[in-house]
Amino acid sequence: MTNNLNSLEKTLNYSFKNKSYLTKALTHSSKSKDNNERLEYLGDAVINLAVSEHLIKNFSDLDEGSLSILRAKLVSRDTLSSLASNIELESYLIMGKSLSNQENKKSSIFGNAFEAIIGAIYLDENFDKAATVVMYFLEEEIRSLTINQIKDKKTLLQEELQQRKINLPVYKLKDASKGMFKVFCEVEELNLSSEADGKNKKDAEQKAAAVLLKKIINSDE
Repeated sequence: MTNNLNSLEKTLNYSFKNKSYLTKALTHSSKSKDNNERLEYLGDAVINLAVSEHLIKNFSDLDEGSLSILRAKLVSRDTLSSLASNIELESYLIMGKSLSNQENKKSSIFGNAFEAIIGAIYLDENFDKAATVVMYFLEEEIRSLTINQIKDKKTLLQEELQQRKINLPVYKLKDASKGMFKVFCEVEELNLSSEADGKNKKDAEQKAAAVLLKKIINSDE
């Protein structure tokens, strides 16, 4: 196990002072009562704060809605599970035999373990070091996004639904009076909808798409 942990630490670009934190972060509840669930809880909060701080400092022209959507995508279960898969975290996990062949559950387990590792780094050193590791792994994800992509909520929503092989949303103009437009947006397959007001129809559609996209991404967490 020591050799394995040394290899993982090199991948993480972080060496634990207290190796027991890393061992616990890799231990699933199916294996032991002394598992990574509490570290996962802590790591989730650390990742959210680290990403929020980075976005605030580096995307000064984005409004709160755009920042929230971008953060939700960056810290989503799919993103974290993908990061865990990229560093072959599965080979380090300590799991009970009951989960060894349950492929449908492994993806979320990997993402949870990545969160637990970040929580472990926070306890082993401090927030700044944990945040540095978070941003090291999310750097490519952030770099791949352009400002225009972030601002165009309708396109982001469409891309998200296409990835999930779900029909595109339906937009309906509900009201257009007193210089204000109200739009209803629905994704029937997910039983999710939203409403938003805007200065024109296009503005209202963008805002409704933003609300619905946030609901969809948050439902994965």
